[in-house]
Amino acid sequence: MKQVVKAVEAELDGTQRAKLSVVRLKISALSHLLTHDHATVQATFGLAARGTRAEGATLEIIAIPGNAWCLRCHSDRTVTRADAVCSACGGPVAAGPAEPEVVLHELVVLE
Repeated sequence: MKQVVKAVEAELDGTQRAKLSVVRLKISALSHLLTHDHATVQATFGLAARGTRAEGATLEIIAIPGNAWCLRCHSDRTVTRADAVCSACGGPVAAGPAEPEVVLHELVVLE
């Protein structure tokens, strides 16, 4: 979460008076973050945000499908859960090489 807070602060750079209200993240279905309950992820964000401009902001998560590679039939698949298996052969899948785990989607600020 420290990387998320750093990205938030970089986005807020130059907006001295803006008060951050909400941080929206797009998180891949393959991310380990989606295996935790939302309260745990929010608490982790809150701890990482202490003493920064992100402190006090609410974290919202938008789960997005992930691109995966089937290790058995060697084909691309789109998955919606981290524990997904290949829809064609039932084999294990792994995240694609260029799959970002977390994307800073939107910041809601109050002037």
